[in-house]
Amino acid sequence: MNTIITHILTRRSVRSFTEEQIRDEDLDLILQAATLAPNGMNQEPWHFTAIQDPETLRKLEEKVDGTADSFFYHAPTLILVSIEIGNAYEKEDTACAMTNMMQAAHALGLGSVWCNRINHDPKLGVQLSSFGVPEGYKVTGTLAVGYPKGAYPSPRIPKQGTITYIRS
Repeated sequence: MNTIITHILTRRSVRSFTEEQIRDEDLDLILQAATLAPNGMNQEPWHFTAIQDPETLRKLEEKVDGTADSFFYHAPTLILVSIEIGNAYEKEDTACAMTNMMQAAHALGLGSVWCNRINHDPKLGVQLSSFGVPEGYKVTGTLAVGYPKGAYPSPRIPKQGTITYIRS
C-alpha cells in the first residue's frame, strides 16, 4: 500500500508522552507541513507558536487550567495554531494545518493529539501574546507532540453506516 495512505489509515491520537524532547529537524518538518496546508483563498492567515520550554509550558498550563492537570498530556512540545481575528475560514484553515501536522508527526514516528481547551474559551484564545501568539490573532487549535509513552494506540474500527455511494 502507498506510504501516505498507510500513515493516514494508522494515525491515532496519543495522550501519553515520554519526557524526551522531539528533534529540531522533526519540529521544523511538522511546521513546514502546517504552512503548506490548504487554506481559504491562499490567504495563509495563520501563525504557529511552538513551545518547548518546560517553564513556559507550566505557566500556560496554569493559565488554561489553573490546576496541576495537563490539558496537553505533559507533551514536551505544544504547537499553538492562531488565525487572524475575523478570518472567514478560521475553522477550515485550522483543520487543514492541524491535520497536516498530525500526519507529519506520525510519519516521523511521533505521537500527537489535538487539544481543544484553549480554542473552546474565546476570551482565553486572544489573551496569549505572552506565549508567542501575535496581537490580532486568536488560538484556534493546539497540538501536543512527543514520543509516545508505551505502545502506540491500536487501529480502531470505524463506525458503520457513515458512507453512502451513489453510482450510475
